[in-house]
Amino acid sequence: MGEYREVVVSTVLALVAVGWLVVVPFLVLQGALANMPVFGTSTHGGDGYLTWAAWLGAGLPLVGVVVSATTRRRGWTWFFGICLTLAAVVAALKWADDLRHAPPPPPGPRHCVEHSGGGNECPGG
Repeated sequence: MGEYREVVVSTVLALVAVGWLVVVPFLVLQGALANMPVFGTSTHGGDGYLTWAAWLGAGLPLVGVVVSATTRRRGWTWFFGICLTLAAVVAALKWADDLRHAPPPPPGPRHCVEHSGGGNECPGG
């Protein structure tokens, strides 16, 4: 039974590694190509590919770290830990870029505005 478990764990780790090294870059490439404007048209047809690439890019290394750490495979744990760190850095850079390009707050009254009839609109109230 121990040999069967070793084969299953090795197969899972290998499939996760291939998925992260081959499938995720393929999805990113597909998404980038689908989002390229062709003849001046802009589409977001590749957003689904990029969403899957993001989820798999973070999820596969997480699964790899958990499986390799619980089965005490130090080399695989280091490999997937580095992959997970890279995914976290990319996510942090994307998050920082989104914050930098955030739309400005909507214009509104920054002071109390009196209305006839006794009502007012005060910020935060």
